[in-house]
Amino acid sequence: MDIIKAVLIGAVQAVTEFLPVSSSGHLVIAKTFLGLEEVGITMEVVTHFATALAVIVFLRKRIAGILVAVYRKLRPGADLDETRARDFRLFLYVILGSVPAAAVGLLIRDSVEGLFEDVTTTAVMLIATGLFVFITGKFGKPKTSLGPGRALVVGVAQAFAIMPGISRSGLTVGAGLASGVERREAFEFSLLLSLPAILGASALELAGGRLGGNPAVILAAALPAFAGGYFAINLLFRTVIHHKFHAFAYYLIPLGIVLLFV
Repeated sequence: MDIIKAVLIGAVQAVTEFLPVSSSGHLVIAKTFLGLEEVGITMEVVTHFATALAVIVFLRKRIAGILVAVYRKLRPGADLDETRARDFRLFLYVILGSVPAAAVGLLIRDSVEGLFEDVTTTAVMLIATGLFVFITGKFGKPKTSLGPGRALVVGVAQAFAIMPGISRSGLTVGAGLASGVERREAFEFSLLLSLPAILGASALELAGGRLGGNPAVILAAALPAFAGGYFAINLLFRTVIHHKFHAFAYYLIPLGIVLLFV
């Protein structure tokens, strides 16, 4: 793989990972119509870790607070103030919300791999994602805090993203908004949930193959993956906070319809 191709793969992977447009759906499109070959285990792992790093940098203060809360909670006899108690609850919500996707990934991952060759299925899922993003973004009434029930709802939504054309961020942010979670909290929880999902996917890929490759090409993919991921996270944040989340439907639905007829 040459460096230019690595740069493009890294950037596209990162941007579509966090914007609610489905990275898996765009991978199917690229493979079907552009003849893009599989990028290989090394590139998959590198781009995933780079996008995970973008999340960590963007939410560094929130993640640091969670780590401090967990550390203090594990100390015998330690009492948490309200801020740290909230951070520790968020840690538990991330664990709870990650369970459905982990279970689905382990149980049916192999059985859905064939769908990544099916453009029709991808088209239908893109349209479904677009409709969900539009409805939840336009008509959601976010006004309350995250709780265990809402965390589980968002986690179940994330589990559906195993299907090509279903956007993980689209479903998790949308499910948060639909269940009444305040906009910033819904956005942040979606990002926090992405870390176990992304790192878990990397672990599965590592289990199935060995790393290797040209260090220059790997770096060429990692840098745009991080930069593109950070840019996409910022853009998603602005659209959610400024009540523009539904606008992504204007891209997803026409794209899905076009794919049905090509």
